Amino acid sequence: MKRIALLMAALTGIIMSSWGAGGREAATALARRVVPAIAHRIIFEEIEAPGDTFAISARGDKVVIEGSSAQAMAVGLNNYLRRDLGVSVSWYADMPVQLPTEMVLLAKPYGARAAVDRRFFLNYCTFGYTMPFWQWEEWEHFIDWMALNGINLPLAMTGQEKAWYLTWKRIGLTDEEVLGSFTGPAHLPWHWMNNVDHFQGPLSFEWLDRQEALQRRIVQRERELGMKPVLAAFAGHAPVALKKHFPDAKITLRDDWAGFPMSDRCYFLDPSDPLYLQVQKTYLAIQDSLFGTDHIYGIDPFNEQESPDWSEEFLHNASAGIFNTLRAADPKAQWLQMTWNFYNDAKNWTKPRMKAFLEGVEGDDLLLLDYFCDRAEIWRRNDSYFGKPFIWCYLGNFGGNTMMAGDIADVDKKISVALREAGPNLVGLGGTLEGFDVNPVMHEYVLAKAWNPDMGSDEWIEQWARSRGGNRSDAVVKAWRLLADSVYVQRCGVGEASLTNARPCLDERTGYYTRDNHKYGQEPLAEVLDLLLSAEGVEDNAAYQYDVMNVTRQLLGNAFTPLRNSFTAAYRAGDLKQARSIAARMDSLLLDLDALMATNPDFSMSRWIADARRCAASPQEADAFEQNARTLLTTWSPPDLVLNDYGNRQWSGLIKSFYRDRWKQFTAAVIAAMEAGKPFDQDAFIKQLKQWEGAWTERRDALTPPSKLRASDVARTLRHRYAP
Repeated sequence: MKRIALLMAALTGIIMSSWGAGGREAATALARRVVPAIAHRIIFEEIEAPGDTFAISARGDKVVIEGSSAQAMAVGLNNYLRRDLGVSVSWYADMPVQLPTEMVLLAKPYGARAAVDRRFFLNYCTFGYTMPFWQWEEWEHFIDWMALNGINLPLAMTGQEKAWYLTWKRIGLTDEEVLGSFTGPAHLPWHWMNNVDHFQGPLSFEWLDRQEALQRRIVQRERELGMKPVLAAFAGHAPVALKKHFPDAKITLRDDWAGFPMSDRCYFLDPSDPLYLQVQKTYLAIQDSLFGTDHIYGIDPFNEQESPDWSEEFLHNASAGIFNTLRAADPKAQWLQMTWNFYNDAKNWTKPRMKAFLEGVEGDDLLLLDYFCDRAEIWRRNDSYFGKPFIWCYLGNFGGNTMMAGDIADVDKKISVALREAGPNLVGLGGTLEGFDVNPVMHEYVLAKAWNPDMGSDEWIEQWARSRGGNRSDAVVKAWRLLADSVYVQRCGVGEASLTNARPCLDERTGYYTRDNHKYGQEPLAEVLDLLLSAEGVEDNAAYQYDVMNVTRQLLGNAFTPLRNSFTAAYRAGDLKQARSIAARMDSLLLDLDALMATNPDFSMSRWIADARRCAASPQEADAFEQNARTLLTTWSPPDLVLNDYGNRQWSGLIKSFYRDRWKQFTAAVIAAMEAGKPFDQDAFIKQLKQWEGAWTERRDALTPPSKLRASDVARTLRHRYAP
């Protein structure tokens, strides 16, 4: 309260800005889109203030939100909605914003000033795992969500293929050589990051044109709301055809990545080669003509790839060379780089090598994303990045996996300590999630800490819980407190998944990326679900229904493992009757889980595929896009490689058609072996199953459609079947 009082005192008497009403107009338009029913009772006023600042007060029967920018006013609006009205605005466009019947006016004014200047969001991978097939309606809502949560540095990678096409054409490549280098839409992030070319491509001119038009709208709206979109720049990724046209250029084959065949490998143009500068200048000039620029560019030359040379001299010269080409193309340019490679390849990225690479760029024009601070804070390993500015980032999700995960108290502690100890070069907070998932509570907390660093996790959970039930139910608050104390106590790792999503096995996992490492039991989940289902007056609240679905989903997912264990025990005991009985129960659970997830369209495989197909310009392209969409979430790559199930999801349609079918084949094969009096050959089974998985990505059959039932209605039935 002392902080708020001091802030309000500082804001008293602030003079209205004279530089125009653009911010006020943008904030007003935002309110009309997000909360049209009450927008006429919200007054936005632009103020002059140091940094990003907002203040909220009452004037008659209206709420006044003052802010130093459109973004600050948007954050003020979100605070009013969440804290005073008990309203949650989701990042999902399909989740409606539900307002109370009566508007709450403030008894006391309050406000906040951002503790950090930069608030970053997104990950290259998010453009594959969540938004490859988004159209404007999804993007418009999401950009509003980013504004409400104070994000001013969003990654903006959509539509760059058009700029690359025009660049490589100007350099001398043919249409076929350029278009053939692109992957399918869902795999484009790994094309951008110089990991894979060609796979499930090529792309059509229609795709390039449509994505270009979409990106124009994206960056325009982001800029209207005070954001600086981070665009792409040349990081050395060269189409294979460039070697043919420039045989003397320093172009080298990239390392093997994830087992992809040679035909899909990438090439790297050395920054010291004169051709690098030509490509950089050409690309940025074309991109600027298409999308404009805010002079900050994402460049990640060594993402999950080894450097061609590990000498400190080479690394220093490589970063210097890249930055010099960037500045030659744009004298105001800043370079944004993720530090995932420093974590992922810590063996090679020693402290001296890191230092040599970072110091290739003088001053503060290399901005670093400390990408995975929830697991490993790289800033602690290298003297706070040797003085380079960096952003503390929460990753919290890999592949869009649907697992309740995150340690909220740990995030609170780490951010608070970093703000105290990291030094002045800690310039921001951010989120680098690979996919939208089932844990928005974690990501919004990180962003809220940027504006209120003193807010502890207990205070946040109270605010969050009130917004999930429209400020109506103490039962919802109790449920979220229990979740915070029993479920959100363990950090997220790679491959978080229930056993339902794993390639079937008797004991040991047959794939790396489906691990149920979280050990919270069924009891707290059952208690949470009981509390949620006891809440009154919230049945029509979308946020409430989402939480009911999520908790029930996790309850069923956890219940599958002991069933599998019992099936394995029956096999080893030679109890054929018991094995058949348990196999039937496993199948029933998977069908129940599929029916539950059908209550929310954002967790629907049929919706994912429909979105992919509507992006196509022809039936042939629609089929190709569907295969691409199916592949990413299942085999990921050709079915015999290592990334299978990396993007696993508990989604309706995917559960029934893919995961359930795998488990049915498995239990049938085990039972057949028991009937024949032979041991079950799991290796032979998995070899055969891989072929089935690959064939599944080529299918075009209808999947589970969205249901008209509410999650709470389905959950009441399932709770008695599966909860302790």
